[in-house]
Parts: sequence; structure tokens; C-alpha cells
Amino acid sequence: MHCLLIWMLGWNMLVAGKPDTIGISVPISRQWIHEQINRAQAEALRALYSTLDTTAAKDNPREQKAREALTKEVNNMQLFVESSAYEHRIKYYYLYAIYHVLSLYAYQVQHGELDALLAPVLMDQFHDMMQADMQGKSIADCLDGVPYQVGFINIEGFPNNYGYRVARTILFRAFAAAHPEEVLSTLQGPYAEFLNEPFTDTIIARVARLYPQRVYDYATSFTAVGNAIRRNPDSLVQTIVRIGRSPHAIQILPFLDELLHGQYTISQLEKIIPNEDAYYHLCVQTVIEMRRKWLNDTPVLNLKGMEQNVKRLALHYIRTINDLHDTLDAVRFACVDAFTPQEIYYLIINGEEEIYTSSYVGLFKRMMQRMNPQRGDLLLMSVYFDRFKKFITMSAAYNTLNDFLQSMPEANATALMEQFVSGLEKTETLEDAVDVADAFGSIKDPHLLDFLRREVDKNFLAMQKKQDKRGQVIYALLASLFSSRVNDQQDSVWSQDISRKFHLPPIDRITFSSLAADSDRVYEEVFFYGDKDGFQSFNSFMSSFRGNEWKITKSTYWLTIESLRGKPVTIFVKLPFADPDQDELAMNKLNAYLNAQQIRPTVYIHRGHSYHVNATISQLQSSARIVILGSCGGYNSLASVLQISPQAQIISSKQTGTLFVNEPIIRAIEENILAGKDIVWEKLWNQLATEFRKSPHYDQFEDYIPPHKNMGAIFIKAYHQLMQDHADRPAADDEP
Repeated sequence: MHCLLIWMLGWNMLVAGKPDTIGISVPISRQWIHEQINRAQAEALRALYSTLDTTAAKDNPREQKAREALTKEVNNMQLFVESSAYEHRIKYYYLYAIYHVLSLYAYQVQHGELDALLAPVLMDQFHDMMQADMQGKSIADCLDGVPYQVGFINIEGFPNNYGYRVARTILFRAFAAAHPEEVLSTLQGPYAEFLNEPFTDTIIARVARLYPQRVYDYATSFTAVGNAIRRNPDSLVQTIVRIGRSPHAIQILPFLDELLHGQYTISQLEKIIPNEDAYYHLCVQTVIEMRRKWLNDTPVLNLKGMEQNVKRLALHYIRTINDLHDTLDAVRFACVDAFTPQEIYYLIINGEEEIYTSSYVGLFKRMMQRMNPQRGDLLLMSVYFDRFKKFITMSAAYNTLNDFLQSMPEANATALMEQFVSGLEKTETLEDAVDVADAFGSIKDPHLLDFLRREVDKNFLAMQKKQDKRGQVIYALLASLFSSRVNDQQDSVWSQDISRKFHLPPIDRITFSSLAADSDRVYEEVFFYGDKDGFQSFNSFMSSFRGNEWKITKSTYWLTIESLRGKPVTIFVKLPFADPDQDELAMNKLNAYLNAQQIRPTVYIHRGHSYHVNATISQLQSSARIVILGSCGGYNSLASVLQISPQAQIISSKQTGTLFVNEPIIRAIEENILAGKDIVWEKLWNQLATEFRKSPHYDQFEDYIPPHKNMGAIFIKAYHQLMQDHADRPAADDEP
């Protein structure tokens, strides 16, 4: 009798339950899932709030709708399910689906894979799918007109629906069309079930035409995706498979277009490759021909791959010339004795990140001498103006632009410079616009500057007429930068004016408080690499920390240097290792330690050639405020740094850095930090210039660009700020 009474009381509680946040009584058997939904709601709201601008107006209608979708709409669906006549098992199924979709939303928003403001679209589609499932209909019919990522989340709430497999197929094909660069990785991950479907062969063939390197990487792997590629009947895919069997596959792959059209065979290329000069000659000829086809709207396979291949080869020659900088020119430039002007041109435009000033000057002189006739316009025509804006910028930086322009008729020189500043709105990246900005910072001829400034103004008016917002931002920014720059203002005044105009943090200084962590300690990270220069630079750098003012602690992979006077400073120095694998391991070990200790450095220093700079940039955190690139900044380096660390102020060099300049700059910065002073760049740079004028390294110092004169970095920062301002500004018919 006693056991029966307990059982009856429990059953009554199971039936009666207790009131839930949705406003009705919920049986105990489903209270747990409602609690899980409540937690998932809270997590989804946290994810939403983390993406919102807390300084913006609180009544933004899109944000309000997103909040309502995650609260009221979710609560209404819970109420709808609980109020239905379904049995417990079915109700639990739909409630779990609500929990699941909220959890996926929070995860994808937190990982940057979903726009948080799509919450209303997400919940509306989920509601439609739930209604379809309840009515015995296919959820696949609910996928029209909804972003892929929303559908991907929602169908996972209904794995038992008879249309689930069809929905997965629709989403996979939509994903493949929108993201062909990621298809192969998903075929060995979330979409592995489609690997053997006939339509997947067609998708892989399409990927091969867009991203042949990715297909090659899988074709040479022992994976299920690799097997699918090797049995793919498409002729291009099979050409890639055959290339993968060659011992010279990496050098042959850029010739994919020529192989497919029968211009070469794999065996012919294999005979040429061992002769590096003959191979470079063939690659330059091929990239010029590919560019001609591309300009004539003829489809070309793997143009980007060939361009990257030419750059790799060009850097080999540049490094050879750089390494011989102490020898006679006849020895130093012997490796290019047989090169045509076009082949030297490709050395120059691909060597921006590493070329020494003297290397550039020697190559430019030889390029000009070998032209027949000696006309720069004809040279550019012969290479179909490939990256001519990069070449113009480098010519301005190394004071050879006037010589180049004077080698051609005046009318052609004028037309060339008109083209230099036009069409900047058409490119996918900011590289050309940054090249123009950098060139303005280097050109000294007042007549040429006036001409270019007028051209920028003319292009801005054209963008206004076309109502091209991106173009207006680019040319308005250039016009503002350069109209201010030619007024001979002091650098500090100009910098303050630019900061105010474009709502940027100060670019003429860095405050000590922005460098110090919560503990008032400044953390720095320095990267050395295991080549000859890396060890030399490391030994020289460490000589600055002798004495009783610093404490040095050695770990296996890094040194920790702590200040014993002045403000507390901790410098983590990655040790250089001759073994590249050890070098990479040291990087990873130091990174893991900093993350575990929750240390966020604000000063990052790269010491080494520019081919190591990407490894350094990969270690940056958003906390970076000063980034010293002891090698050429280059557009890609600047853009990559600012993407990770948008508030960073960057010191870079037009050529590969030298320890004779790097170390005085670093010491001057350290002295300011130890004293707890703000770093005023104009003042610091003037002091350094005075010191370097007494040394044999003044010319090398002149190649370094401080943050307040780094036109490329300033342009990128201001551009993104202006584009954000445009995006935030409501259109005339938007809600206020």
C-alpha cells in the first residue's frame, strides 16, 4: 500500500508538473528539455549581444527583431508544442529540435560562421519546417530563398523527416556553388555521404577549373576524396592526376592550361625544369601569354598559380643578388646576364618584399639598357601592363620614376599616369589603391604631384556621377590624404588632422596606457628565425640586455626578459633554430604558453627576411598596438596585420631590414616604455634621424617608414572606417 501511494503521487506530479517560463504547467518529464531550451536561449542571446555595437543606438530595428526572434518567437513555439495534442514522445522531439537549433545558432555566431542578425530568418524557417513536419510534408520545400547557413542549421532539427536527405542534397549543391574552394574538405567531413554520388564528379570537375591546386593536393593523398578524384572521368581532373605522378609535379602544375590544350607534354616540361634559367624564361613567356588571353576574355586555367610560380622563381634570383651585395656588380648580377627586359621586369615587381635598394637599382639599370628601343611604354605594352601600378610605386620609392617616364613620349607618360590612378574601384582588393597611396608618399616632383592630384579629383567626381560608393570612398580618401600632404604641414599636425577627419585613433603617437596590460606591465614578443641572418640578429639583439637592468630566464624554446628598472616590461623572445621543424615547434610552444597564461602582448617585433613574415603575422593578437616588421611592409603584410590587429601602428622598411637600423629603433622605443612615456613618432623619428646622420647607415634608415608616414597603413585603416561609416548611415528610405 505504501509503495502504491508513492507511485500515485509521482504520477500526479508527472502529469501536473509545474509552471514554466512559457506560462503553462509543464510535466516533469519535459521540464528538463525546457530548462535546456532556456539555457540555449541565454547562450544565443549572449552570442547576439557579442556582435552588436554597444555604443550604437539601442532601438536598431534589426537588432530588436533578432532579440524578439530568440525570445518571444521561441517561447511561442514552446507554448505551441506543449499545447498541442501530441503524445509525450512527439512533443519531446520538437522541443529538442528547438533546443538544437538555438545551440547551433549560438555556436555558429560565436565562430563567425553566421550573421547574428539572421535570427528572425532562422526562426521563421524553423517554424515553417516544424509545421511541414507536423503535417507530414517534406522540409526540403522550405529551403527556397533562405541563406545556406540558415538552412544548414534548421534541417538538423528534423533528421527523421522523409525529406531530410533531399534537403541535405539541396544544401550541399548550394554550398558547392557558393563555396567551391571548400567543397573538397566538406566531402571528407560533413558532406562525406555525397562522395560517391554521380553529381559530385561534376562538382569536382568545376572545382578543378577554379582551384586546381586544391584538387592536386587531394589527388596525391591517400584519402577517400583522393580516390574519388583519381577515378573522376573529367579530362582536366585526369590531367591533374597525371601531373601528380611526376617528380616535378609542383613545377608542372602551373602549366595546366598549356597541357590541357596540347601545347606541351609532361615529359617535355620535365626536361626543361632542371635548367632554372630556361624554366624561368618559359614561365615568364607563359604568364605573359596567359595574361594576353585573359585580357581578351579567353578562359585561362591557373593564371594565379603561374603568377605565384613566377614570384617564387623571381625571389630566388633576388635573394641571390641580395646575398652578393658586397661583391662587384659583374659578379652580383651575373645570374641575370642573359635575361630579357621583360624577365627583369618580373623580377622587380615580384621582389618588392625583399629587394635591396642596390639590387633594385642594378636591375632597373639593366632593364633599361636592354630595351630596344629604350622606351618604357613599349616594355609595359609587351607585358600587357601586368601590375604596372606596383612597378610605378616601386619606381617612385627608389627615385627612378622620372627616368622611366622620360624614356617614352610625353603623351604616353601622361596617359600612363592617368591609368595609374584610375580604375581603383574595380579591383577586389585594396592593393592598387595602397600602391597609389604609397607612391604619393614617395614622389618628389611637384608638377607630377599636381597632375596626379587633379586626376584623383577627376576620378572622385566620376565616382559621384556613377554613385559608386566604394569608388567615392577610395578617391575621397586619396584626395584628402594628398591635399593635406602637399601643404608642407608638420607631420604631427597632418597626422592629427587625418585622425580627426576619418575618426581614427591617433596615428602620430601611441600612449603608454594603451601598451600596458591591466597589471600595468607591458608584454612584448620578438621573433627570430633559424637562418644565418636570424642567428646574427639574435646575438646582436641580446647584447642590448646585458648588465643588471634586465633579468633573463631561458626556456627550451624562448627567453623571458624582464625589466629591473622603470616600468615593468616582459619580453618573450622566440629562439632561432636551424631545423625548420624546431623553429615552427618553438613558435607553437610559445604561443601555447601565452594563451595558457592569458598574456596578450601589445608590442610585436619581427626580425628576419620577409619570407618569414607570414609566420610572425600568424602569431599576432588583436591586442597588438606596435608592430615592427624588420622587413618590407608590402601591401599584403600591412593588410594582414591590420586584419588581425586593427589598432596596430606599423613600422616597416622598403627593403629587407638590417640590424644596424632595427636595434636603434627598438632601443628608442624601449626607453620610452621603461620611462612610462607616450611615444610621439615625429619626435622619436627626428631624434633617430639625427643619430643616424652620424653613422654610415643613414640611407638604410631612410628606407624605414614610421607609423605616422606609413601611407599604406593609414589608407587601409581610413578606408575601412569610411566604409563602415557608409554602412552605418541609413539610406533615405530606411527607418531612422
